[in-house]
Amino acid sequence: MPISGRYASEGQYSLWGALAVVNWVNDHGGIDCGGKKVKVKLLYRDSESKLDLAQSITEALVTQDKVNFLLSPYGSDLALGVSPIAEKYGVLMAVVGASSDRIFQQGFKYVIGVAAPASQYMVPVLDMVVKTDPTVKTVAILYRDSEFNRQVAEGAKAYAEKLGLQVVVYEVYPSSPTDLTQQILEVKQANPDIIIVASHFDDGQLAVQQLAAQKVNAKLIALSVAPLVPDFYKTLKTQAECIVGPSDWEPGVGYTPDLAKQKGVEWFGPTKEEFITYFRQVAKQMSGQEVDPGYHAAWAAEGVLAILYGVQKAGTVDSDKVLAALRSADFMTFFSEFKLNSTTNINVAHSMVVTQWQGGNRVVVWPSAVAEAKLFYPSLTWDQKAAGQLCK
Repeated sequence: MPISGRYASEGQYSLWGALAVVNWVNDHGGIDCGGKKVKVKLLYRDSESKLDLAQSITEALVTQDKVNFLLSPYGSDLALGVSPIAEKYGVLMAVVGASSDRIFQQGFKYVIGVAAPASQYMVPVLDMVVKTDPTVKTVAILYRDSEFNRQVAEGAKAYAEKLGLQVVVYEVYPSSPTDLTQQILEVKQANPDIIIVASHFDDGQLAVQQLAAQKVNAKLIALSVAPLVPDFYKTLKTQAECIVGPSDWEPGVGYTPDLAKQKGVEWFGPTKEEFITYFRQVAKQMSGQEVDPGYHAAWAAEGVLAILYGVQKAGTVDSDKVLAALRSADFMTFFSEFKLNSTTNINVAHSMVVTQWQGGNRVVVWPSAVAEAKLFYPSLTWDQKAAGQLCK
């Protein structure tokens, strides 16, 4: 796991999330493996966000430490780079903190995805829009020139067209933009109902600022990644109001044992409240900080839970038998429902949740079964936001 280097923050949260679940499992007697309760041990090394080091560490974990299973490192480039090693040795690896579709297009048998790939990021946003407002007709899509954001944009375009929406703008912008005026003015001229920006933090923030400067209003504006960073609101203030963004998981998500019972599926692992408590303990112990988990931590935790559920069902740590058990499984955790597609090896039951900034808080607004607030729709105009109005 990259707990230093360019992925340090995300890697640390991922590690703490995995450790939190391992601690919960062990405090509850371990995992049932063939009728015997066994404790779980998590071995980890710092790859320093370097691909070659991640690869050598992965090989050593398998050949020297003799691990039974692997979690991928955070970052699509690192996860893709170590996947052939898991495949080479036939060791089941859960992909956590990496969403490139390419990871799952290589035909790897032993690499499984526990969350949605990049191409699915905007699917719940578009579903939410058309179910909220059947009169929506047009969409504008801008995207940063990077593999992840290109896949987000391609997936959004394809799904929008599948829903019968017209994509009136589909434009790429540089990977490190300083000015998006040209692209913003093109969107303004098209006057779309919905605006989607496939972004990371800095360029997403810039896009919002320039949409506001040009007063490009829309019924809904959605960005990937950027709205999930707390500094998004600290920097943009009321300009961030009403902005929505897809997330793999949020603390406000309501996957519960009761919901599992309603859906007729098995519940596995800690409740959301238990996970948050254990995460806080780990984070405090390892960093001295009192912090809450975000989706990076929950995603890593889900990787652990998926593997352990498979172990419990298979009654063994044999990767082939655990994989077979997971391919026929349907269960729920605090993170999401889990159902593996045997062709793609992706958890097709996991759907991104949609968040919206309302009154200075980021809240889950979709899907309705796990939402903590209703979608504020249509969005306030930039003039209304400038006047201090809030989306609540």
